[in-house]
Amino acid sequence: MSTAQAQQDRASELTWVKNPEVRSVNWHFTSRCNYRCTFCCKQNLGGDLSSLNDAGIVLDHLRRLGMDKINFVGGEPFSHPMIVDLIILAKKKGFTTSVTTNGSLLTEEKLEKLNGHIDWIGISIDSSSEEVEKQLGRGNGNHVSQVISTARLVQKFGIKLKINTTVTRVNMTEDLRPLISLISPDRWKIFQFLHIRGQNDEVVETLSISNKEFNQYNDRNSDITLKNGTSPVFERSEEMMDSYFMISPSGNVIINNKFPVEEIPLADVSRESLPTIMNIGAYHSRGAIYDWKH
Repeated sequence: MSTAQAQQDRASELTWVKNPEVRSVNWHFTSRCNYRCTFCCKQNLGGDLSSLNDAGIVLDHLRRLGMDKINFVGGEPFSHPMIVDLIILAKKKGFTTSVTTNGSLLTEEKLEKLNGHIDWIGISIDSSSEEVEKQLGRGNGNHVSQVISTARLVQKFGIKLKINTTVTRVNMTEDLRPLISLISPDRWKIFQFLHIRGQNDEVVETLSISNKEFNQYNDRNSDITLKNGTSPVFERSEEMMDSYFMISPSGNVIINNKFPVEEIPLADVSRESLPTIMNIGAYHSRGAIYDWKH
């Protein structure tokens, strides 16, 4: 190999390190929600979807950027009348499709419509105690039983199941493994309470926990093997802050490490500009890319 070729290969390697692949996106396409989770960091998003045609334009831009997996989040996605059609459209455009929900509005009828179009369904639950969930704003005292029954329904359709858990001062001493074993998800993600200014400021003092306290929760809950043989995934707040590629309800890119939160037009974003929008190294280090097709 010539010196020039070696230098070129080295330059390509450095470019890859500086700008590794980003393949997944979270679309916070609605702030509508039937719950009032106190710790929610996406409860004051502006704008809304105006039409399925506009949504298709957003999806086309995301494919242009090389996005392979899309996760629809809110708010509560199933509170929006277009969610089923939106997921079906995303699947037709080649995405691995995912939705994160509290599960309360997910019915068998909706799953029948989504069957073959949805790859992953993530359900949020933070405690095995109905009272704790009610205290956190998740429902009115029946969220745990609702999640268990909804999880069974998702699994009945052969859809991959993910459980999302947010750790706050209210539930940080809990061992959730017995409940997770009962639900038997394919993936379990545990998040440290994340403060986003302008979204959940009023609960920072009562709900935030230190890294040490989060690590103690991790130690207590890490010794569990999930359905597909994998382990839980833990994400600290600083790892989450700018390591997600996020879209707002109106289809703009959200940059939430600034205050007030900044939005830029998706059409102005290129593959080359992604490192200026998000921390791609943190995106990879938190395990953002996994075998989501199997």
